[in-house]
Amino acid sequence: MTASLAPQQAQQVFRTVLDALSRPGEVLRLPAISMEIARQNSIEIARPTSMEIASSRVPAALLPVLALADLDTPVHVDGWADLVRTQTSAPLVERTGARLAALLEPVEDLAGFPVGSAGAPEEAALVALAVRGFGDGPLLRLSGPGVPGHRELRVSGLPADFAAQRRELIDFPAGFDLLLVAPDGEVVGLPRSTRVEEGA
Repeated sequence: MTASLAPQQAQQVFRTVLDALSRPGEVLRLPAISMEIARQNSIEIARPTSMEIASSRVPAALLPVLALADLDTPVHVDGWADLVRTQTSAPLVERTGARLAALLEPVEDLAGFPVGSAGAPEEAALVALAVRGFGDGPLLRLSGPGVPGHRELRVSGLPADFAAQRRELIDFPAGFDLLLVAPDGEVVGLPRSTRVEEGA
């Protein structure tokens, strides 16, 4: 199976990622990119995970990795590893060594990703986390740079103690940046500078 982003598509994904991280909590949408998986020479290069949608398209949460990774970018994924390796030439690593990551399966633990330091914040990871969607689920209250006053957001498919975990893992400027990505391509950025509290 093969699938790849054209340069223009990769640029569109990149711009959306930047916009999402500069406007925390605002629901944006990744570009509508059809990445149907097709067999090549009867060899399956990518093996879809249980989050695969019926049409065998690449999960939306994988698009940031496919757009941003290259052979110098250590990547962690919990599915579609062969596709990522084939299309980006990026080295695949465990969480602790990743600069880019895509968590496509439900997770309860967000720990283990590089958070950088006050002297080297650029060494932190950017993590795309697949969620079920926005509008339902627990209420999150966001504040900080890029958020006018505060913003409220409901997200379904997050770990039960998401806000508490995030507080423990982030000590700005150290911490990792997070993209919440729904199956339909809706995306919300939560940079490490954003404060997240659980609502009522």
